Amino acid sequence: MIKTFGLTSGVPLFPPLPKLTNTSHDAFKWLWKSACQNKHKVFFWLLLNDRLSTRELLKRKNMVLPSFTCVCCTLSVEELVCHLFINCPFAQLCWSSIGVVVGQDDAFTTLENLKIQLGVPFSMDIIITMCWCIWMQRNDLIFRGIQPTQDQCHRHFGKEFSLVILRAKVGLKQFMSSWLEAHL
Repeated sequence: MIKTFGLTSGVPLFPPLPKLTNTSHDAFKWLWKSACQNKHKVFFWLLLNDRLSTRELLKRKNMVLPSFTCVCCTLSVEELVCHLFINCPFAQLCWSSIGVVVGQDDAFTTLENLKIQLGVPFSMDIIITMCWCIWMQRNDLIFRGIQPTQDQCHRHFGKEFSLVILRAKVGLKQFMSSWLEAHL
């Protein structure tokens, strides 16, 4: 028997929430320890849990859209989280602008590979910021009609990462600034 609000019943008041992705993965610990703004952390948490409002998620929620394909490329592929941030040619160009290569792996494997490629203690900050910039480029196209470019994404990354540096631990600020200078 379950006691809910003073009532005894065999049925819980609310059904259990559906199980999200593997929340025990180290990425969730890395995420909350980053120096990124909270809006970036929540965005990335949604991304890791496949709860980001991509066209594929909107389709799962039975929303009607003219198309569910990725707007950032011409591949006519459904806009899944993995496609938008990893497999999309536009995303791959954005990642290459900071000197990393993304493969065709799943999100968590890609995340681990990016951390290894970056090889810096603030790699999670870089990853979150680049994902945010790719997302913002996509949204600018959908909502403002501004065509995304690698150059715009890279400039946006520089501005956003400069803000992350301001929030970082004192011991990392110089290292982060040097890294950003080398990759701009």
